[in-house]
Amino acid sequence: MNYFLLVATVSLIVQLVVISLVLIGFYLKRHFKYRLHGLIMTTALVSHLAVIFGVMIPSFVIGLVPIILSSPTSLIGWFSPLHAIAGSVTAILGVWIVGSWRFRQSLNFCLPKKRIMLITFAFWLISLTLGIIFYFILNWSYLFG
Repeated sequence: MNYFLLVATVSLIVQLVVISLVLIGFYLKRHFKYRLHGLIMTTALVSHLAVIFGVMIPSFVIGLVPIILSSPTSLIGWFSPLHAIAGSVTAILGVWIVGSWRFRQSLNFCLPKKRIMLITFAFWLISLTLGIIFYFILNWSYLFG
């Protein structure tokens, strides 16, 4: 069994669970369950950060930086920095939104940040899409021979 493929697959599955949580959070917001929306989004953010710090950053530093430095024009050389930048923006904005919310009941906090929340979601979708593409670039030969 390929350890790197296993770790990458678990990371991808967690990210797909996180996007499911985000979509559930949007559903809850639409049904005026704002506190539950915030709690689900916090859970999604914590899960996302755990994968970033536990899997993605170590994988990037140990496995990808040498590839990028030796072949910066390769697909890996292009996709990994774009994925890392989009993911970093997503994580930073997510931490800022959830951290400034601090589990308050009032909607006065949330309504002015709606646009930033949508921007964060857009960056998250970009990061997820690049991550899926990146997953297949790195693991195509293991998955499909």
